[in-house]
Amino acid sequence: MRIRAKIAKNEILRFISHLDFAGVLEKAVRRAKLPLELSRGYTPRLKISYASALAMGTTSEAEYADFYLRERMPVTEFVRRLNGQLPGGIKVITASQVAANAPSLMAQIRAASYWVTAELLQSSPEQLEQEWEQFLQQDKIIITKTTKRRTRQIDIVPLILATRFYPGPKSSSWDLLVASGSAGNLRPEELLEAFFAHSGFAGKIDRIHRTGLFIERFGQLMSPLARLRPAEELGEGL
Repeated sequence: MRIRAKIAKNEILRFISHLDFAGVLEKAVRRAKLPLELSRGYTPRLKISYASALAMGTTSEAEYADFYLRERMPVTEFVRRLNGQLPGGIKVITASQVAANAPSLMAQIRAASYWVTAELLQSSPEQLEQEWEQFLQQDKIIITKTTKRRTRQIDIVPLILATRFYPGPKSSSWDLLVASGSAGNLRPEELLEAFFAHSGFAGKIDRIHRTGLFIERFGQLMSPLARLRPAEELGEGL
């Protein structure tokens, strides 16, 4: 049996890494005595797979994980027992059974949505909105990505799927829908840093909160728990 869970991570644990987050879940599974399968090899691990690693310092209401069970049990009991062992700051919001042979979460994810707030004190809301529109109208927006293996420049225009900007006199906010996953990945801080550089504003990001992760079916973005319903109908889309 395979259970897919949607999990929230709030402010209390925003500064733990993805590895620590996974470790917390594994310990809770063991304390709850849930019948999870073990991986093969010299060091067997509980079979839990994740959709997309969350950056440290980011909160979320849309982390997804697949739990592989060696025996069947009601999904409601699974959620109750797991939540009973999770610490404050992490909670299973909802869960559903998925087909055992379904593609992995990581392979399916195509987009992520975020709510971001930042300080931009130098300009009026009207000027900020004008600068944001000009920024998005560029044919190309080139950023530099550096990893342990290489440094490369990429055009992020195709990775910006949808945006809503709420400029304010002291603090501004964004709803962002950006590409995520193996086909292309754009972090919200990369997008806003490119905007700050383009506009010349000195911005400081206060908070990044992931509001959704999405897979693609029949050309539509949907929640990984959706029953062939568009993401917008689930209240998770832009």
